[in-house]
Amino acid sequence: MNELNHDDAVAVVGLSVRLPGCDSVERYWSILDAGEDSITRREAAAGATFVPAYGSVPSPGHFDPGRFGIAPSEALLTDPQQRLLLEAADEALTTANVDRARTMAVSVYAGVGHSDYERWVGSALAGRPGVDAQSLEVTNRGDYAATRIAYRLGLQGAAVTVQSACSTALTAVHLAVQDLLGHGSDLAVAAVSSVRVPAPGGYDAPLGGIGSPDGVCRPFDAAAGGSVPGDGAGAVVFKRLADALRDGDEIWAVVRGTAMNNDGSGKSGFAGVDAAAQVEVVRAALDVAGLDPEDIDYVEAHGSGTRIGDSTEWSALAEVFAGVGHPVHVGAAKGGLGHLREAAGLAGFAKAVLSLRHRRLVATPHFERLPSDLAARSGPLRPLGEALDWPAVPGRLRRAGVSAFGLGGTNCHVVLEEAPVASATPSSDDAELLLLSSHHPDALNADLAALRDHLAESPSRVADAAWTTQTARHRHPHRAYAVVRSQAEVADAFAADRLRIQRGHTTTDAPEVVFVLPGIGSHYPGMGSELARTDPLFARNLRAVVAVADTLTDGAVGRSFATEPTRPERGGDRVDLRALLRRKDAPPVPRELREVHLSLFCMEHAMARTLMDLGVRPAALLGHSLGEWVAAVLAGVIGPEDAMAAIARRADLVKTAGPGAMLSVLAAAEEVEKHAVEDTWIAAENGPGHCVFSGRPEAVSALADRLRAEGFSTLPVDAAHPFHTPQLAGAAAKLGEDLRHVDLKPARIPIASSVLGGWLDGTTPEPDYWRDHMVSRVRFRTATELVLARHRVLVEVGPGTARPWIAQVDPDAVCVRTVRQSYENAGDRQILLEALGELWTHGVEADWPRLHQGPRRRTTLPPRALLRRRYLPDTEPPADPWSAPVAARHTETVPETPAPPQPGEAPGSAVGQFLAHRFRILLGLREVHPDDHFFHLGGDSLMGVHLIAGLKELTGRAVPSSVVFASATLGGMTREVEAWLTATEYEPEPIDHGSPAS
Repeated sequence: MNELNHDDAVAVVGLSVRLPGCDSVERYWSILDAGEDSITRREAAAGATFVPAYGSVPSPGHFDPGRFGIAPSEALLTDPQQRLLLEAADEALTTANVDRARTMAVSVYAGVGHSDYERWVGSALAGRPGVDAQSLEVTNRGDYAATRIAYRLGLQGAAVTVQSACSTALTAVHLAVQDLLGHGSDLAVAAVSSVRVPAPGGYDAPLGGIGSPDGVCRPFDAAAGGSVPGDGAGAVVFKRLADALRDGDEIWAVVRGTAMNNDGSGKSGFAGVDAAAQVEVVRAALDVAGLDPEDIDYVEAHGSGTRIGDSTEWSALAEVFAGVGHPVHVGAAKGGLGHLREAAGLAGFAKAVLSLRHRRLVATPHFERLPSDLAARSGPLRPLGEALDWPAVPGRLRRAGVSAFGLGGTNCHVVLEEAPVASATPSSDDAELLLLSSHHPDALNADLAALRDHLAESPSRVADAAWTTQTARHRHPHRAYAVVRSQAEVADAFAADRLRIQRGHTTTDAPEVVFVLPGIGSHYPGMGSELARTDPLFARNLRAVVAVADTLTDGAVGRSFATEPTRPERGGDRVDLRALLRRKDAPPVPRELREVHLSLFCMEHAMARTLMDLGVRPAALLGHSLGEWVAAVLAGVIGPEDAMAAIARRADLVKTAGPGAMLSVLAAAEEVEKHAVEDTWIAAENGPGHCVFSGRPEAVSALADRLRAEGFSTLPVDAAHPFHTPQLAGAAAKLGEDLRHVDLKPARIPIASSVLGGWLDGTTPEPDYWRDHMVSRVRFRTATELVLARHRVLVEVGPGTARPWIAQVDPDAVCVRTVRQSYENAGDRQILLEALGELWTHGVEADWPRLHQGPRRRTTLPPRALLRRRYLPDTEPPADPWSAPVAARHTETVPETPAPPQPGEAPGSAVGQFLAHRFRILLGLREVHPDDHFFHLGGDSLMGVHLIAGLKELTGRAVPSSVVFASATLGGMTREVEAWLTATEYEPEPIDHGSPAS
């Protein structure tokens, strides 16, 4: 019976709760395990039938509308229990590691309880723009509970509101499970919210009623006298078990079977209960699961704490499990939480899931002993008066049943099973990249702190956490990343000084990327060697080009990449300042020019190909000197073998020009060119504050003295040849002739040419181009300006110093480096991961699975933080629930005169003032700006109707919606409406049946 088919089962992969005394799954389990009672009680008045006891959830009237793109005004109108429902669904999906943008078929089955909030908020805001019967209906009625979740979270499966009184939550579970098994969706959410705002704080308990007279709920206890009401909300995410196992999801529990029925008329009254129907629904769920009663260890009962209800349920369970040969434990969450109405089944379901997850059966608060009539027919049933460990039984998995019975007779039962044992991800000390995003910078700070603390407690889960954040989390605009070098360095990775710069903000459109290919200057022996050993993707790309380069250098290039580079001890500072400052005095390592040039080519080509394999593909290329040869290969101008042969030939020809020297100057070329002496030339214009001279050694030395005397900062460049000077004219001519025998093709990727100061886009750089490339000035500054006119995100692919030059041209440009400098105490993989993380903060997604040698497991991470504040009317709620509806009580209107401009706003026209006033009122804003976008701030079509109606009242003209929303910004809307009013002769306008689309 235990070898069951995965195709017939559903996995619980995400869970969230808002229950009395707790707002997290972790807190709920701590309450359950401790046997705590979460009911809030106050002293009762003597002789009164009102009992001041209630199960209240924390801060039910608080909400974070920015999380869901909801305007503050809409948040205030919306029923708080539907706001909590939205939060619960979002958190459960986050817990399930669902990237909603890449998971299309997600269905929602959601239910809400009765609420008087529509009457309260309608009364408090009567007459305000945007507050009418339709807006109140859409924001408060239960019909829209599931569709609101689907809309706000972007879910495209079925969205169905569920309503079956106290069994609503388990009915939603049943429907979600059936949807998955029928392949109606790939992921399903069951959510429920039953919350009264403001909480009543108590209930009437007249003699003979179902309310507990002392404010204590005692399911199945001899002293049980009734239930205690309470509030609750939560959500569960389900996935077919086979799919969850395939995707490496963390599985909380397995749903083996569900069933639902109704009492029908075979009971004493509509509010009565029927033991026969309860027996049937439990047996039906077991049949669906392919199990016998013998396979069940525990039942989380409905357990209302009323004598009739408890007696009926106990007798039904006793009949189902009569022949079982081992104890069947019975518990009830209502003993500590109260009866949560529509959310009651969610609390019990979550309790059973957590009990399976923690392998522990918790006590039912306030239970002492069974009544004698229940004890007499208990059979194997054992009430949980104290907590017990839940040991494994040979040959039988841990399994539980969960029941919920709704007033009116809809009964549900769910059979749960412990999750399959997951294989652990092998331990590794490799650097790992963690990605976090949120809707607000403050929430992001809280998320970073929560993840840091979580990993500090479980450092062995760093690898799985990295995989999860990369491949299975929904993306928000405010982003940050952290690179954990080893399990022992979690705290260092989340240090404030690092996170301050390891964050960014992105928009909906991913930016295009430009590859910047550096030239000679910051290269060093052994660059990339660590990555070649640890990263198979980079190693494969490197081997392909090194094999060619070695034939041109007698294996010197391959030996270079096999050399371990010298760098400080791992425990030292990030930058070795002594190594950095003595670079200019250190004698260069003697290496053949062929080896140096081809090593740099191989490094940059392998890194570029690795980035492209990881999904980071360039929209344009920008090369500096030798780097333009790499750009030409990437763009398809020349093949890698021909390029390397040309580079080797170029290196040999450079040596024929005699000795040379180069000098870096921190100044613009036009500022210092007048100081040039004979036999010195500007070799490179790198940026507005940097250029390089080249020429004969003695002439460059004299120039250095002259420039320093004039107050300029200079630094010798590690070069022994006069690159990019007329001294190379003869050598360049020979190279040009050689290239006439090479097949050169048009550039398939645009190249910003440092030779032409223009674009190579679909054109072929002929041999003369490469001749000029060898002797002419490198116009890198001009080429950078070309690139930045089109693109904002650049990637320096190789060891270089282009980033400060690019920042001099445009400080707001993003330039990400991918290779460490020789003086850095950082690993090659760490730098690459930092590059991918920084690109991600600006909206560039990598093909994350290719970063790893194999798939890992998804793991549960802390839920994302919310910035919640109070959204409730400032008036007292109406006391009489039977008073006239809002529409009948409020018939007066507020005159639509333009409000005076807010402090700091321009006075503007009457139309502008009116629209600004409407933006503030409809969207709940304190101040507005001409660039504010109506729909981006949470406006919708209903609000748009009010906007158009107000314009007609203001102007006497029916301005078409196509005019009003031609531009949805405040400034653009004002201009469009005023232009239409001016250009259109006054006459009655046709009725505009259109409405703005949000």
